[in-house]
Amino acid sequence: MESERRRLGRHAFELLPQGLLSLWVDGRPVTILDVQDVSPFGIGLLVDGHVSNGCLVALQYVRDTTDIEVSGSVVWSRPADAAEENTCLGIYLEMENMAPNVEFFNAMTA
Repeated sequence: MESERRRLGRHAFELLPQGLLSLWVDGRPVTILDVQDVSPFGIGLLVDGHVSNGCLVALQYVRDTTDIEVSGSVVWSRPADAAEENTCLGIYLEMENMAPNVEFFNAMTA
């Protein structure tokens, strides 16, 4: 069931989204290098630097008149290169109120 939900409704990016996506990990800004995929339940990112599992995150997406913030936690991370300068992340978005997550997903994939 979990793997089915993970595949359901995911959008893989060939180009970066049109707006500005910002990430804060435990309150500090982290540079996003690439968006791997996104769904209303989570997002896969390539970021600059090291980020550990379990870190709390906030994401903000701004485009034209749209300004959406969502929060979640890092559920998996792995070095993206041998030098371990970049990290691939899997972020699970909080599910208490799905409306912002759906709005975030729709804005990112528009």
